[in-house]
Amino acid sequence: MNPNNTCSLIEDLLPLYVEDMVTETSKKEIEEHLKECDRCSEILRSIKEENKFFTNEELFERETNDNREKEIKCIKNIKRKIVINIIITMLITAITIIAIFCIYILSPYRFIKNEDGKLILYNFDTGNIKQGIDSTNMIATYTLDDNGKEIEYNIIFTFNKNDVCINARTVISGYNEKELNNYKTVWEDSLSSSNMKIENQKLYMNENSYIGKTKQKIYESLKEYQAQIIEI
Repeated sequence: MNPNNTCSLIEDLLPLYVEDMVTETSKKEIEEHLKECDRCSEILRSIKEENKFFTNEELFERETNDNREKEIKCIKNIKRKIVINIIITMLITAITIIAIFCIYILSPYRFIKNEDGKLILYNFDTGNIKQGIDSTNMIATYTLDDNGKEIEYNIIFTFNKNDVCINARTVISGYNEKELNNYKTVWEDSLSSSNMKIENQKLYMNENSYIGKTKQKIYESLKEYQAQIIEI
């Protein structure tokens, strides 16, 4: 065979040889030819270099894609955390608004100013007025579980100028009419409660145990109930 024709044939087979896709017979013939032909040997080196370049490029592209996926995943996690924080903030705000609504709208008691400019605690349902409110006032709200029933307590405190409690009116809701009457009967015999009445399925009573206590002591006693406190 003409040497030039042999080189042409070998040159065509070299890419397959590099990929190990030739028969054993062809492989031996190619290797025998390469021992004697510098030109084909040089071509083989070039093909190997090109393959090495493309392999490294593919590896780089794969690593780049992996890094992009990690960055996208990280961005998604950050966005998810931001959305969760926004939702939590909105829920807290909504709960606070609802609590304020329940205290100031559903409760019959309101703080209003009398003709002398002093705050008074006024019951819009009964017309009862508590005088002498000339200092800090606050409302504490908390819930207790009574055999699976959620009971809500709203305590309206009034203080004198020395931050000593002079009145504490508790509003209890969550019981049915029969339960409220039972509790009223029990608590009426207690010295810690007085001026009790039931209206609109709520039990109203004075909490005498708070009278004479400082605001700080009342704060401490309410901690165990995790009460929400609003000062006015």
